[in-house]
Amino acid sequence: MLEVSQVLECKQLHVQGRSIRSIARCLGVSRNTVRGYLRGARRPGEYGLVAGRSSPVSAALAPRVREMLVSERAATTPRKQLLTAARIGRLLSAEGLVASESTVRAVVREARLEVRDPLRHAFVPLVYAPGEDAQVDFFEGEVDDVELGRVKHFILLVRACYSGRTFAYAAPNQTREALFEGLMQAFDFFGGVFRKLWFDNLTPAVKKILEGRRRVEQRAFACFRAHYGFAAEFCAPGKGNEKGGVDGAVKYSRHEIFSPIPTVAGRAGLQAHCAAWMTRELSRVVRARKSTIGEQWLDEVPQLIALPAARFDASLPRTAKVTPRSWISVGTVFYSVPVEWVGREVEVKLDAEHVVIRGPGGARALHARSYVMHAAVLDVDHYLPLLRRKHRGLDHALPLQQFMERVPGEWRALLGALRRDEGEVAGSQAFVDVLLLCRTYPTEAVRTAVEEALRHPKVSEGLVRFYLWQRREEEAPKPAALEYAGPTVQHGSPRDYAVLSGAQEVTLG
Repeated sequence: MLEVSQVLECKQLHVQGRSIRSIARCLGVSRNTVRGYLRGARRPGEYGLVAGRSSPVSAALAPRVREMLVSERAATTPRKQLLTAARIGRLLSAEGLVASESTVRAVVREARLEVRDPLRHAFVPLVYAPGEDAQVDFFEGEVDDVELGRVKHFILLVRACYSGRTFAYAAPNQTREALFEGLMQAFDFFGGVFRKLWFDNLTPAVKKILEGRRRVEQRAFACFRAHYGFAAEFCAPGKGNEKGGVDGAVKYSRHEIFSPIPTVAGRAGLQAHCAAWMTRELSRVVRARKSTIGEQWLDEVPQLIALPAARFDASLPRTAKVTPRSWISVGTVFYSVPVEWVGREVEVKLDAEHVVIRGPGGARALHARSYVMHAAVLDVDHYLPLLRRKHRGLDHALPLQQFMERVPGEWRALLGALRRDEGEVAGSQAFVDVLLLCRTYPTEAVRTAVEEALRHPKVSEGLVRFYLWQRREEEAPKPAALEYAGPTVQHGSPRDYAVLSGAQEVTLG
């Protein structure tokens, strides 16, 4: 092979009229080489072997490897049990066909290309109409929680097929309640409902897989679909590529959300982290497109199905009996109820984010749902009547301890001041009475009154009430001021006066 400079010199000499023999002698190459470059059969910088290099080891391995792969395919081996290159290498060694690991991998790679079904690995470019299709999938990742350390969280991803706009919901798990809650938040986020949603064969949605595309849906999922009016399409088992848009989005968003590993405060912190990422995504331009995701999303908005007037009730109803500790057990988590409900049967409704407990007379107790095993979610307000009577248990009461950990230090200072000024018993009862004021007044208003009362040398419940009433008077709307310009005097004639007094005639002196 000639260098590029030699090829140039060869052609220049030929233009000058030099013969091929002379050019070959000048460059020190054969006449066939010169003739090939002059006729264009060979190109500058191009190198090609006259004959391929021999690979005796690979040639010996290839038929046996191809036979293994064909047998594997004929036996319809499950994906997780397919032969790996390392396993094939060990089998070949046992048969006396020894080769290096790199050689075995190269032979296996080439053999797989030969025996595969090429149509199975080819994809058709797809286009979608605005507002028509969206794809749904779960994935997981790890975060550093400020309280729990390194923990795993689930993300429900809903991706619009036309624009690529994506919603990410920090789900507590992959249950029915989490799926419904995530979809409802996605619909609220998008401002409408897509006409068709694509799913894997999720257990919360699919009860039984029938032949072909037919599915027996879970009743709750069918009710959910009817409420929002969208059609559901399910991928064939093991064919997640049928919703490849969201699968690609999962890989992309996993790196965007979880790399590097974020530090968050619970699921609320992770949801805020996802919300910031979703905002940034609006300005991104997807490969092979000219417009940003946000610009293309504007085409989808008018095509979405309008949201119904009310959200779907995705809660899971059950009944429970209130224990003497004035709480109910939901799995391994305890939720408090008013002490007046002890011993009663109550109705419990669970969704992904809340627990609603209905007691006698239609009264309700509402809690944020916890997924921490053996957690006690207690509202101190439920125990206040009991704490006022059993004041000696105040210092060890779990509901009060949880309350003190969540609120500012003024409340602990108030308890100490009341016990100092009114005694252990009266001070404890007065503290409970101040807490009971939160049933009548906003908690923040009561806390502000407590701050002002603590500035006095002697603190009492009456002083806290005084500041509450004072603030209420200050914030109460004042009556509108009356505009009165004062009396007016109208001067008249004597005749007018006579008429007014009933006189018939007025004589002037």
